[in-house]
This record gives sequence, structure tokens and C-alpha cells, in this order.
Amino acid sequence: MAKTIVKNLIFFILVLVIAPALVQADVSPTYALVNCRIVPVGGPQVEKGIIIIRDGLIESIGTIGIIKIPEDAEVIEAEGLTAYPGLISAHTNFFIEPPKEERPAAEALQTAESQPEKPVAKRGSPAFSLLKPKKTTIEALHRIGITTILAAAGSGIFAGQSVLINLNGEAVEPMVVKNPVALHINFATERGAYPSSLMGTMALLRQSFLDAAYYASHRTRFEQLGRGMKRPEYNPFLEDLVPYVVDKKPIIFTCANQEDIKRALRLRDEFKLNILISGANEAWRVADALRKTPVPLFISLDFRPPMSSEYSQKGEEEKRRAEKDIYPANAKALSQAGLPFALTSFGLSDPATIQKNIRAAIYAGLPADEALKAWTITPAKFLGVDSILGSLERGKIANIILTRGEIFDEKTEIEKVFVDGVFFPVEKKAAEAQPAAINVAGTWKAAVRSPMGELDLTMELEQEGSKVSGALTSAMGRWEIREGTLSGSNLVFSIEATIMGQTMTMEFSGTAEKDSLEGTISTAMGNAELRASRVPKTSP
Repeated sequence: MAKTIVKNLIFFILVLVIAPALVQADVSPTYALVNCRIVPVGGPQVEKGIIIIRDGLIESIGTIGIIKIPEDAEVIEAEGLTAYPGLISAHTNFFIEPPKEERPAAEALQTAESQPEKPVAKRGSPAFSLLKPKKTTIEALHRIGITTILAAAGSGIFAGQSVLINLNGEAVEPMVVKNPVALHINFATERGAYPSSLMGTMALLRQSFLDAAYYASHRTRFEQLGRGMKRPEYNPFLEDLVPYVVDKKPIIFTCANQEDIKRALRLRDEFKLNILISGANEAWRVADALRKTPVPLFISLDFRPPMSSEYSQKGEEEKRRAEKDIYPANAKALSQAGLPFALTSFGLSDPATIQKNIRAAIYAGLPADEALKAWTITPAKFLGVDSILGSLERGKIANIILTRGEIFDEKTEIEKVFVDGVFFPVEKKAAEAQPAAINVAGTWKAAVRSPMGELDLTMELEQEGSKVSGALTSAMGRWEIREGTLSGSNLVFSIEATIMGQTMTMEFSGTAEKDSLEGTISTAMGNAELRASRVPKTSP
């Protein structure tokens, strides 16, 4: 038994450590995309073009016949396809796994009640430290053309710093384009604690900005004088805030309604902050104020009226009408007002809804070419990465999507995706899931067989409708099951496995019957077979 465990431990270490190293050591292939129509965004269209990709970059781009195909290039025939820059969603909560509470909620509430008016600002966690990329979500975003996202934590007043990532795989470090990007602030309140009102939130923000400015000034004086001056007490929260208040690094305010936009503008003017505004699906209501002092806008495609909206106050029917007819026209109104903006998926978690709502904004009057800029070059400019992303140009990162049809047309399909020059074939969207044929909830005894040996497991499964969750337990530890779905008798799920302090994701696909289950686990080094049998319930 001990020898079997050792063999399997060696196998999984090879999967976890050696395989990724070999992949990273491979030289990036060179591709030639030939005979495609090119919409570069940054220049004129090319009807019959060629794009050379080498080492993750666009080496050359132009008309077929003028650009020479390198001898070492893999030629991809793209006749009938159109090449666009990969889309950028400049504010999302994708892949963010919130940190666990440091103390029980009851204890926090008791402390808040004993000190109801003590203004304590909480530090937000950097988004990079919370990232948990998921293969299925990455594939779903590829299917709608998104190759780059700005990931930010969503909760708290000071929500932490965001990170810009390319969707080129599941390992976090190779995905990072820029980190940190901006500090994110929400006009939120604290439940059962200060601040419990938006007035209190504004007071907390103002006091925090004033404290940061004083803290920086005091620290600078001490650095200049040193001897004879009391050393300033170190404050980690203010240390984090100083670059944004004093050095004017960017702050992204998330604004749920028109009043939040006004609050953000007042804080910007009062403290001379470098701000961007996100969310803002009521930006059209304050277009005059935004025209006077322009600010970069990340406009959400979440068309649900905010709770403060008059449409939300008039009943469900009026709210649905506003979501369908009024809020989708926000982008058109801003375009007509001459205000630059990017479109984002903020507030939406389903890629299919993102795609549908892009079309809704176009149907409401936003020109398609402006919609394309709002998903490519404009967010790249706002985020300070337009020299490397946002358009198809020589020397830029090879984030390219190939479509059959105009990018935002309802019948258009994205057929090929390149991210950092890595080719990702796009699988057709799976058919709508069927109802689960059985209930797999319960305990299962399983064995995983691979060329390296066999590993015995116990599976504890839970099921709610077609959704399956649970965990696998073995001599190597307990591994969580995520994103499980049972469609008919077809079972798929991801396994979150931690081995020697490192975490990897493995994918299971197979079939389930009443008392048996079998399928394949896909890993970085190959596949392993899993077979399981249900453990009968014992009588009480």
C-alpha cells in the first residue's frame, strides 16, 4: 500500500510541477493567418490580408502577396474569416475568490454595536492574490471574443487593487499584463457597523484621503529631518492609500447610479484625484456634468435599473420596460454627447448575457464601429496599455479573434482565438443541458487508474437539480469538486487538487448510472480513468 501511494504521489508531482515547466520551455510557434479580412481598429481595413504571429506578438500585418510567409510558420487558411483585436472587458469580478472572514460574523457585529461610530477603514485585498482562473469560464469568454479582462474584488468600500490579465491559460502568473492597475472604491455601507449610511461613507472617504495626505507629509518631513523628530507610526492602510491621494495613481469608483457619479466627481475635484468611473449605467442622466469635466467611463452592460431609480419604484412591469428599452440606450446617449467610454461586463456573470447585451446597446442606437472601439482600443487607452493591446498592429500582443461574419451580428460565430500568440480553437457551444437522469448524491468508492498506478478515492457528492458539488478524499488529501453538471447521464466537473502546497485543476468527464460512475480525468500530462460504485446507505 505504501509503495502504491508513493507511485501516485510521484505521478501527481510530475503532473503539477514538471509538465508546466516543459510547456513554458517550449518556443512559441509561428503562425501565418492568410486570406482573412482584417479589421485592425487602429487603421484601414484590409479585405484580403495576412497576419504573421511570432513569439506572442504580431510580427507583420498587411495585404496578401506583400507580406512574405516565413518558412517556419504554420499556415492557417482564414478565407471567409474576419480578424479583429481580442475584446477587453475593463472591469469584471471573474475569477475572484473572496478571502475568508478573519473573525466570526457574530463577533464582528458585537464589536460594531459596542463602537457604532468608530470610523475604521478596511484594506481591500489585491485582486491578484484572489485570482482563481477557471478553464470553463475562460473558454466561455473566448467564445464571445473576450481575451483580456480587468479583474477586481467587488465588496467593501476600499475594494483593493485590480489586475489586468490575458486569458491565455489557467496559471495566474503568465496571465498578468499589468498589476496593480488601479485602486477600486465602492459607494457602499457596512451592515451593522460604521459607516451605515452613504453620508457616513462619504465622510469616511474624505477623512481617509485627508489622513493619507497628512501621513505622507509627516513621513516626508521625518525623512528629511530624521534626528530630533518623532518617528511617524506606520499605518499599512494609509501606506496603501498614499500613492493614489498624493502620487495621483488611478482610482476607479464604482457608481451604481447617477448620485454615485456626482459623489465621485465631487471627491475628484476636492482632492484632485485621478479617477475613472465604472458601472455608471445612469451616466446619460449626468452627461452635462461629465461634459464639463470629462472622466474616463467604463459603462456596464448590466441594464437592470438601480434600486434608487424611478423605474424601480414604479413596480416590476415598469422596471422590466426600463431594462429592455431605456438603459440599453445609455451608450448611444453618451456617444451623441461626445463622451468617450468603454463598455464592460461588470455586474454580469454569464458570457451569453454579455454578448446579448452588446447587441442590445447596438440595437438601441450605438453604432457598431463605436461598440468595437469601446471593447478594444478605448479600454486599452484608459488602462494605459494601448501601446501593446487594443488594435491589430505590428509589435503588439497577438490577441486576435477570427469570426465568420461581423463581430456583433447575432449569427456570427467566433472560430479561432489567439491570446499572447497562443492558438485556442473555439469549440461550439454545448447544447442546452438536459435534466439530470438520476440523483448521484451520496458516497461513492472510486479508483483512478493511470500508467503510474492506481489511487483509491472516496467521493462525497451533493446534487441540486443538475448542479453537482462535493469532494474527493484519498491518501493524498481532500480535493474539492467545482462546476459540476449532470446533463441526462453525462457528468462533468472540475477537481481543485492541492498537492504539496500547490493547487491545480483537473477536468472529469463521464457517465453516471444509478450505482456506477465512470469517465476520464484530464491532466497536464495525459488522462487517467476513474471508476466508482455507490456505497449503499446503512440502515439505522
